[in-house]
Amino acid sequence: MKRVFLDANIFFAAAGSPKGGSGFVLELAKKKKFKAITVAYALLEAERNIEEKLDNPYLNRHYQNILEVSPEIQPIEYVSIEEIVKLEKLLPAKDVPILLGAILSNSEFLITLDKRHFLDNEKLKEVKLSLKIINPGEFLREYILK
Repeated sequence: MKRVFLDANIFFAAAGSPKGGSGFVLELAKKKKFKAITVAYALLEAERNIEEKLDNPYLNRHYQNILEVSPEIQPIEYVSIEEIVKLEKLLPAKDVPILLGAILSNSEFLITLDKRHFLDNEKLKEVKLSLKIINPGEFLREYILK
């Protein structure tokens, strides 16, 4: 079964627009078409952003999504400072837990909507990562075609 790491913005987008690409990714996860993985940090970030930018019905949908997807939560607290410093050279500190979780979880994909820090990040493209960083649409095309 594919191991797929989900960024906070996937949970946020799915709560706000369940019929969009992120919502469809979560629907596949609910049907156990792949193993969804994230970090606690991502779920809390999504929750905070939903509270700030949307309102209660969306927050309830977010909680329901988490219950139904039941993502594996990758621990990241036992990582050396050296590893964190290396990753901070590639992306902002706030995004380090996401990349770290994706790497440590041995995921095949990191699905994100973050163009600036992940999808279009030239420094990340130069590093040989063990996973593919893609947006929901790319994942769905790749996933459905295979």
